[in-house]
Amino acid sequence: MKKHSLVVNGEDQLDLDHDLLSSTFHWFDINSTNIKVIFDENYKIVYVSYSAETILGYKKECMLGQSLLQFVIEQDYSQTKKYIDSLDFNRVKIEIGFQHSDGHIVDTLTHLGKINDDHKGKTYYIGVINDISELKTTRKMLMNSEKLSSVGQLAASVVHEIRNPLTSVKGFLQLLENEIQEKKEYFHIMTEEVEKIESITSELLYIAKPSPNQFKNENLVTILKEVCLLMRSQARLYNISIDFMNEKNRVHIECDRSQIKQVFINLIKNAIEAMDDEGTIQVNIYHDESLVVDVIDEGEGVPDELKQRLGEPFLSTKEKGTGLGLMVTRQILDNHHASLTILDNEDRGSIFRIRFY
Repeated sequence: MKKHSLVVNGEDQLDLDHDLLSSTFHWFDINSTNIKVIFDENYKIVYVSYSAETILGYKKECMLGQSLLQFVIEQDYSQTKKYIDSLDFNRVKIEIGFQHSDGHIVDTLTHLGKINDDHKGKTYYIGVINDISELKTTRKMLMNSEKLSSVGQLAASVVHEIRNPLTSVKGFLQLLENEIQEKKEYFHIMTEEVEKIESITSELLYIAKPSPNQFKNENLVTILKEVCLLMRSQARLYNISIDFMNEKNRVHIECDRSQIKQVFINLIKNAIEAMDDEGTIQVNIYHDESLVVDVIDEGEGVPDELKQRLGEPFLSTKEKGTGLGLMVTRQILDNHHASLTILDNEDRGSIFRIRFY
């Protein structure tokens, strides 16, 4: 039986049985928390670690020679293929859903790299696939919790906003009973007020629904207009106005509509709470090197020592804040390949800058 010697300072210290050594490495491999995989330019798997059986339910022998994309869930197929095809020799990371052998989805954070085999004259890709299913479940719970918190805080202001147009509708209806032919302009006013009610309530219900986590081509300008309409209800209670400025009517991005709305609701809600006095919140969308959205308030600003730490759980500048809002915001933005930076506004307050890459 073949044995290996462990050499320390030039002397044999311990004889290791080859089978024992192999079984030990096999044990560490199959119990690893990630999968190592190598595949060629046709996505054919040429190496995969035994941990694939533990994490995805497939034996190593069943995956070798198969296309990596065969194990990717349908909704992530195109995006994964696009990332692999555009990969240069820098490492990237991407969230990919893989199909487990029993049918359920395994959420992963996968690191991808590209290498050349000079001896064979071929190009290969290396992937390290980390199972983040439990992490994503926790994220979803936090996002739903934050949504419910936002809905609760908006409830009083939305009721206040709905009551005013309803009062107008009721008053005009009473007048129309007597002068239905002569006051046709009342119909126009009533229609506008009713449409306003519908817009506010439908936006509130949309946000309260669980996020489908589905990326689609969406008009970011439309999303921001809808969020500003919704948040003006709360802002008016504090004599704060929300101004929305944009370069174009259409700026399309691939995003989960509900999650991106949650981001801007969080930021505008924070801006309202940061302002002790009446004033204006500006929401600007524009291009410089990339697509940028600024949410600018007129509050006291964020201390320098907290700018990098905001977004940590339970760290907040507000007396009753939990810090979960910005934490959820950063997680959503990471999922959308976007970043959040906090800057000082030149005049007063802070700029919360989102940059989409």
